[in-house]
Amino acid sequence: ITIHGECAARFRRVREAFEENFRDRREIGAAVAVVHDGETVVDLWAGWADQARTRPWQRDTIANVYSCTKAMAAV
Repeated sequence: ITIHGECAARFRRVREAFEENFRDRREIGAAVAVVHDGETVVDLWAGWADQARTRPWQRDTIANVYSCTKAMAAV
């Protein structure tokens, strides 16, 4: 699978884990972005936007986000 986007060298483990999800965990499509100290250090996307694998995942593909506030609620 082709991983698109940018990743700062010091965050290469994020890219490696992202690639691993496709290689070892059968991920279909995903994106990840990380902002550190106001700088975007990771902005990656890959795979497919649908189960049938007819629409490639794009930089701006819309996805549902589940449970993203649980950590903040717990704090």
